[in-house]
Amino acid sequence: MRFGDQVVAFDFAGIPMVGNMNTGYAIGLTTEGAAVCDRLRREDVAESDIAAVDAALLEHLARGGFFSNKKPAEAVVSAYLHVTQRCNLSCVGCYSYDDQRNCLDDAPLDHIKHALDELAAAGLATLIISGGEPFLRADLPDIVAYAKNDCGIRAVTVLSNGTCMTDEALAALAPNVDCVSVSFDGCSATAPAYIREEQRFDELVAAVKAVQAAGIKEAHIIPTVHAKNVDDLKDYVRLSKDLGATLNFSLLTCAPDDELAALLPDEEALRKLGASLLTLDDGRPVPAMDAPVSMNITVKRNCGAGYRGVSVAADGTVYPCHMLHRPELAMGNVFTGTLAEALESEVSATCRALDAERFDGCSTCRYGRICGGGCRARSLFASGSLESQDSYCAMTMEFYDKLGAAMNAALEKAKGGV
Repeated sequence: MRFGDQVVAFDFAGIPMVGNMNTGYAIGLTTEGAAVCDRLRREDVAESDIAAVDAALLEHLARGGFFSNKKPAEAVVSAYLHVTQRCNLSCVGCYSYDDQRNCLDDAPLDHIKHALDELAAAGLATLIISGGEPFLRADLPDIVAYAKNDCGIRAVTVLSNGTCMTDEALAALAPNVDCVSVSFDGCSATAPAYIREEQRFDELVAAVKAVQAAGIKEAHIIPTVHAKNVDDLKDYVRLSKDLGATLNFSLLTCAPDDELAALLPDEEALRKLGASLLTLDDGRPVPAMDAPVSMNITVKRNCGAGYRGVSVAADGTVYPCHMLHRPELAMGNVFTGTLAEALESEVSATCRALDAERFDGCSTCRYGRICGGGCRARSLFASGSLESQDSYCAMTMEFYDKLGAAMNAALEKAKGGV
């Protein structure tokens, strides 16, 4: 038996590990296990020799595909579908704002259904319906019902600004939608509104309660984290618990010359954020969208934008992700063409070929194989290149430094240490 070419060896917080770049599978090793894996990278080793060292290791290596170069069948795991460019608000720095805002007619329902058919055929598991403001479409419940019942998409979330929901629309959504997520810009009625035109806290709390009253499986809140509210994260956790809602954070992402650039966290704030995310919820982690951090250690070459994840704009154009709606990154159109064509595009090929080993600032990083270089949109905004360092790198480093220390402490405790 011998490892395939896709296997990499690395250390995490002093713990030797091997990872399969094709499957993401990563395994922590004992000293003896590391020695066996080093041999497996260089030469054939008898199965009995591996089992004699660690039978459980052999089982994990086989399960993780470490002895095969064969790549698993690719699927588009997650997608954004922007069902409208209409919105009743004018939030500063809205990720989906472009020249078509409140000018583009909504796509007909049959166009939306065609897009959903294409996404489902590609193996889509998670669909995020966004806009504009999705609740401005009277047929939003029909879109969600088609996604769930006709396309069999496992998880469907609707993102909303929380100001356009009606009890009738929520009741119609309830049998099919998995989650309705409401964006917040402030953790109290007296908090300043940095992104929205005004503080709408009470209105948003009422919206969350309306989602719950409709019997929807999950009411969710999603604040955007930036330099001015990085110290408010515990208050948001408290708010989510008070409301009985789930929570994750969106990370402010914009170019250095954007009107929101003054809200970009500096390195100190990013490190504070990285440490906070790990233990924010009574010692448990709180997830953040578009953040390359997780308690589950996996390996990756890149973030997966453009092939494992895509974003469909309100006019049907397919882009690598919701933060990369740029003309030069258009992959195709699922209203007038197929998703397969988009996934065979030059842009998609470029995305697949991205490798953190070649990114500026990532090639020598101790966490490069784990985070995959982070967010390519933040890289592009900060440097103009898809192959540079994620501007939130300090957050990632702090998160994994703290996680590594916690893992080592747990290992010492398990061995009877203090």
